[in-house]
Amino acid sequence: MAAAALAAAATASGQTVAIQSDGGAFKVTGWSVPNTVPAKGWSSVLVVYAGTGAVPPLLGSYSIEAGCLVFRPKFPLAPDVRYRAVFRPPSGGAPIESTFSGPARDMTRRTRVERIYPSAEVWPGNQLRMYIYFSAPMSRGEADRRIHFLDSSDKALPGVFLPGEELWDPGGQRLTMTFDPGRIKRGLTSNEAMGAPITEGKRYRLVIDREWPDARGVPMIESFTRSIRGGPQDRQPPDPKTWRTTAPRAGTTEALIVDFPEPMNYPLLQRMLRVSNGVVTVEGNVDVERQETRWRFSPRAPWKPGSYQLVVDTAIEDLAGNHIGQAFDIDVFERVTQHIATKTISIPIAIR
Repeated sequence: MAAAALAAAATASGQTVAIQSDGGAFKVTGWSVPNTVPAKGWSSVLVVYAGTGAVPPLLGSYSIEAGCLVFRPKFPLAPDVRYRAVFRPPSGGAPIESTFSGPARDMTRRTRVERIYPSAEVWPGNQLRMYIYFSAPMSRGEADRRIHFLDSSDKALPGVFLPGEELWDPGGQRLTMTFDPGRIKRGLTSNEAMGAPITEGKRYRLVIDREWPDARGVPMIESFTRSIRGGPQDRQPPDPKTWRTTAPRAGTTEALIVDFPEPMNYPLLQRMLRVSNGVVTVEGNVDVERQETRWRFSPRAPWKPGSYQLVVDTAIEDLAGNHIGQAFDIDVFERVTQHIATKTISIPIAIR
């Protein structure tokens, strides 16, 4: 939208009154602003509407700047939207109405799929969740038609993901997709009739459409394709006794390393493991490596010699949704997105 674009004008008392748009704000020029605010407020003088029809006016704030009445919308103007501004002189007279186009889409900054978890090529036949990370916030409600799970013949496979489940992080950059648990849990009708979404030994392609618009409405810069191979089903709960820990040396900022015998759930590794000195949680940074089979914790300050604990939330999951002490054979009516009641165990770590 061109800065200070003239929309409409009228002549009153020798002045040309006009509504202009400048940098996302709307202002009335050529009008002598009264010294007092009108009884019904500035919104009785200048209002702006988005789109057509009987829509409420935009929310925003008013100010007097350089002798002009200025309205700034609460939210940024959107591309491909027509805005209608109406000025009603408090002293009476015909209203002045102007229309403006929203800002042009910024096509130079294009969103892409940055990464997907699990990061390994082989996924268990009862894989439970998939995480897609985008480089910028995305539009919602698009997953069903933008994500395709194809077999080795490039045929789209129906009923792979839990219908109606599109879970985003608050920033709109991480999407969690859940494979249909009815096809994963043994003994259910869907499992017996259709089988698990992934079959051991078979190859698949995950395709994410380039046409998926980001939060600005701009399509992604490119589509995303990922090859996947089905592995055996995993019904064995994670066992911390099989985890291998490598303790750092006292006086250093070396990482505490935990190696797992199988890949684990990537986002849960970020928040369900922590290090404690028995009194407080040790501050530091977490890195997940080796296709989610290694957890590294780097402290912000050098380690002091002594006894520490690796505190583990027992709800942490492997790729198949098994958590400590329980395989993913939950009740069919239980929502898989609900977090199981918090319970922790501790693994002793000696730092010398």
